[in-house]
Amino acid sequence: MTETSSDSSVDRKASGRGLGWLMVPLSLFPLIALLTYDWRAMAALQSPPLHSANWIGAIGDRFAYYGYAVFGLAVWTVPAAVALAGVYRVAGRRLLAGCRKLWLLLFAVALACIVEMAGAGSPLVSSLAERNNMASAGGIVGYLLMTRFLAPLLGGFGASVLSIVALCASLIALAGPRDIAAFFVAVARWAFSGGGSAQGVRDASSYDGGDAVPASVRENGELAAYQALKAAKEEARRLRDEERMAAKAEKARLKDAKRAEKEQARAEKEQARLGAVQARSAAVQMRAKPAEPAEAGSAGASGKGPYILPPIDLLNPVPASSADYGDVGETSRRLIDTLNLFGIEATLADTVKGPVVTKYKVALAPGTRYSAVTSLSDNLMGALRAKSLRIEAPIPGEDMVGIEVPNRSPAGISFREVFESGAWKNLRAEIPLLFGKDAAGRELLADLASMPHMLVAGATGQGKSVCLNSLINGLLMTQTPDRLKLIMVDPKSVEFTAYASIPHLLVPVITENKKVVFALRWAVVEMEKRLKLFARAKVKNIKDFNSRKVFTQTDMFGSDTAVNPDMPRTVPYIVIIIDEVADLMAAAAKEVVPEVSRLTAKARAAGIHLILATQRPDAKVITGTIKANIPGRVAFKTSTSIDSRTILDDTGAENLIGRGDMLFKTKEGMLVRAQGALLSDDEIARITGFIEQHADTQFDENFSSKLSKVKDTANDDPFAANEDDPDNHPDQSGAASARDLAKASEETDLYRRAIECIIQTNRASTSHFQRRLGIGYNNAARLCDRLEDAGVIGPQRGAGPREVLLSQEQLAAALAGGGSGGGEGDSEADGGEDMPVVGEDVVQEGEEVVP
Repeated sequence: MTETSSDSSVDRKASGRGLGWLMVPLSLFPLIALLTYDWRAMAALQSPPLHSANWIGAIGDRFAYYGYAVFGLAVWTVPAAVALAGVYRVAGRRLLAGCRKLWLLLFAVALACIVEMAGAGSPLVSSLAERNNMASAGGIVGYLLMTRFLAPLLGGFGASVLSIVALCASLIALAGPRDIAAFFVAVARWAFSGGGSAQGVRDASSYDGGDAVPASVRENGELAAYQALKAAKEEARRLRDEERMAAKAEKARLKDAKRAEKEQARAEKEQARLGAVQARSAAVQMRAKPAEPAEAGSAGASGKGPYILPPIDLLNPVPASSADYGDVGETSRRLIDTLNLFGIEATLADTVKGPVVTKYKVALAPGTRYSAVTSLSDNLMGALRAKSLRIEAPIPGEDMVGIEVPNRSPAGISFREVFESGAWKNLRAEIPLLFGKDAAGRELLADLASMPHMLVAGATGQGKSVCLNSLINGLLMTQTPDRLKLIMVDPKSVEFTAYASIPHLLVPVITENKKVVFALRWAVVEMEKRLKLFARAKVKNIKDFNSRKVFTQTDMFGSDTAVNPDMPRTVPYIVIIIDEVADLMAAAAKEVVPEVSRLTAKARAAGIHLILATQRPDAKVITGTIKANIPGRVAFKTSTSIDSRTILDDTGAENLIGRGDMLFKTKEGMLVRAQGALLSDDEIARITGFIEQHADTQFDENFSSKLSKVKDTANDDPFAANEDDPDNHPDQSGAASARDLAKASEETDLYRRAIECIIQTNRASTSHFQRRLGIGYNNAARLCDRLEDAGVIGPQRGAGPREVLLSQEQLAAALAGGGSGGGEGDSEADGGEDMPVVGEDVVQEGEEVVP
């Protein structure tokens, strides 16, 4: 045991000497940092700061700045202490062992107090403090301890004496009282012995040295006592080594036990999570009613059993991804400095690091207008070197301004990451929607049943289709076909092809505009039928209807039957998803707007909800009538602030960075910035493929058969018989031709009357023709177009009337010739419509519309 302790002692001494040799050159780093420090390179002392000239770089500047601020000129003890500790370790001493660290701290504090007191009367100390731009020579420690505490209590002299005593005591404790006493004894012996050999000094200073017995010990006959003392020291050192090793082993054991407990807790938590998921899936399957077998050859026939929820294993593993936030501290400083530069007193309250943007919460001084910050958007974006910048003034529910700056590189958000989160699993929603994560990194989820309708819009290629795929697949993985039905409209014929065979569809994916009108009218009829059904059941909405208590009675054979067999037990929710509203509005706005308005106003209670998407956020597409009853809005990046106002009734979408970056407007009217979850095409294919393997399509046979008979070229109501079809009524084709001739004659007469009006008044405009000719807006606008094509009037310029290009004689000649201008093709247009499109305030050419 003694040999082992001796070997460990030798190893420890060797490592100590090696560390000592390393500490001596390391002491040069704080020394050089203090020597080459220039306070003008610190941003906290001068703005803008000078370029750093410190040889140690920014670390050296910060060391000197904080050292001078805390300890003042006493910070020069740091390089001296490091060098002295290295020398002592090389010489076999452990200067910083045990409580000597506290004595070293006391030495620095006492020196700071002495320097603080000397700074008032010493020109040298004052000049040094002034050179380094220091408020006090002793730093914070010296100022608080000496100037504010000791000097008022003991006076200047007493405080100085106490500081000097503490300095001397710390020096004695650091050097060791025994070594100092031995040194003075050796010096006294040397002096009284007539300046003999210095061996006594060396012996006294190395009394506990190596294995060789000092000469003074042999001369005085103290060999036995020396050996006993040496043995006692070796035994004490051995005991200390054993205690240290035992403590280290116990610490390692406790660490391993703690790690094992964490692993066990994590395993139990994962097992509980899997059990909860399985229980939730089982509960959904218990609620799911197997599809009733349909007649042979029907569209809803299924022989694959009840619907099985797709497992989460179909999704890709969550990739490791982290955002690059950059230097948040530097950005915060630039932000505050820029606001102060423009006269806005502000302080940074908090920073919220999100996956895509970092929000800086800024508190303004009392009396500062929020508009003063929003007007500096461009200046702040340039000062922060940001690609885009969004200002939230104020943050809802707080008295601060939020400034959102994009990260250098965003963190990707996968669909599985949000789907596995506890927020999604604990969400209690009838129609859960999965969007992604907000700016603070929290999951952004919603319930369409309480929304109750939603609008998704943004410029092309900004993430709209990815968002729709996330919403749809979130429903497919949590909702069974008996609880949720879908009607999908895909004018582009490419977006929803992957979902063509899912059992949730009421009808095949609709790609023709006339069929969309039919589907919307069917939804209105279904809404009315359900409301009447709820009235008979004496409930208010679909949730109360599906959860109502059903009374049964036992017949004579002992089986239970419902009291009212004509009333279904439950009815499913219906979600209508239209991918591109702009194309639909361009083709059949007059038919679509009334039906959409009725659905958005009354369909919530009936369990019918709409999700409208468009890449053309125009006021003619997203009309006020549509937006009035659609509080849920999702806006991706737009090209202008006008488009952002069209979608959200507020600006901000034009400052998004694209690629899934969105603004979500809740039903309460709050705007939440979020990053959409990414779902790849392979994952969608795996989910739909799994569904197709375990369930067949379950189309509504009656609805599908009627929808298939609707032709896209039909102009009449698909619910009524097509009486104008020449194939069905060949004897009426002559009457249709007569009507066309009469219509063309009427338009020619209207054109002649317009020329007469121009001859009489020398004025031409849409509103002028409305008043003088007594016609509607559409006819008047068409007249202006025909006259412009014929070269009678000029193009529209501003809000005034159009310029008449022909003279009175030329107009009279045109009228006598009976020409109809260049508008021959217009005779085929619909000339009987005299009112603007329903739901829009159509004003062209800047003129006033006369009713």
